[in-house]
Amino acid sequence: MRPLSIGIDARELQGHATGVGRYLRSLLRVWPIPEDRLVLYFDGPVPEDPLLRRPGVLVREAGPGGSSGVAWQLGHLPRCARRDPLDVFFAPAYTCPLGLAVPRVTAVHDLSYFSWPRDFRAREALRRRVTVRASVRASAAIVALAEFGRRELAERFPAQAHRVRVVPPGADDDLPPPPAREAARARLGARSPLLISVGSIFNRRRVPELLQALCLLRKRVPTARLELIGENRTWPRLDLPALVRELGLDGHVRLRGFVSEAELADLYAAADVAVFLSAYEGFGLPALEAMARGVPVVASRAPAMGEVLAGAACLVDPERPHEVADAVAELLGDAGACAALRAAGSARAAEHSWTRSARSLRELLAEVAEVTT
Repeated sequence: MRPLSIGIDARELQGHATGVGRYLRSLLRVWPIPEDRLVLYFDGPVPEDPLLRRPGVLVREAGPGGSSGVAWQLGHLPRCARRDPLDVFFAPAYTCPLGLAVPRVTAVHDLSYFSWPRDFRAREALRRRVTVRASVRASAAIVALAEFGRRELAERFPAQAHRVRVVPPGADDDLPPPPAREAARARLGARSPLLISVGSIFNRRRVPELLQALCLLRKRVPTARLELIGENRTWPRLDLPALVRELGLDGHVRLRGFVSEAELADLYAAADVAVFLSAYEGFGLPALEAMARGVPVVASRAPAMGEVLAGAACLVDPERPHEVADAVAELLGDAGACAALRAAGSARAAEHSWTRSARSLRELLAEVAEVTT
């Protein structure tokens, strides 16, 4: 393969790198062609990250910082990118620069702005729908993370269905090595059964139902605790501390917010069960990461999580706290069932590889670049 000059929207690497930021960083860490020229565009100052000092990686400040998404993608980014001789542009976060003549490949992780608009302020949801729709139409190829995402994109945008490719992500490559379980539990002060749930908090991720399930679980396992990891991005906003108090769960729930990679590694190592109750996901990467760390998973059977995790997780109805509590109680009380689910989860996680993901994405970028030259 000839080397490519690839432009990349790298804003998700600024600040706290959560879902899409970790997705992009994991791809860059294992990029398969060292000779490629990767040009990363930021809005304002470039973050301090050893990854950005690797050979073949060039960084650009394409904007003053703090720009609105529309202003940056329609103005600052195209003006800066036109100065670089790019073969293709990769947009990892739903939308691509519309004012750029270079062929574009856009990753659309889900269609929550269409399928769950009530999770967003009305103006924000409308803006996102408009920009995602325009980006899908402008892209030479669209990346979905799972078959569910491919189907959803094809149904929503039938004229672009032939451009959608499924490139599944890997799991867990960017976290520190797993610490010893007892050392991690000691650092966390965990002396009782520990549940974790990881991911930015939206209303569709059913945190109230998770807390209700914990209430029911405590009737059988009184010492059970929950660590809830992720920033509260709910709209309308949930007052999570007040909900914890109302349910009598003070001392049994810790609202962690964003945590460092080292803290996340500790939490996975210390956990007895990971619970993910989202009613809608484009993939469910945190659940796969929990599996990669050997944590048995209880997850929603709703798509795409139910499809990705089928046979490797205990799938439940996220609207039924009794069902969730029963599933967790069974795992906590049955060492054999817990071990079997842990093994199945580890095997499922091993089927996903960031190296394969990066190779598949690079092949798609090369194909798009060659077709349009």
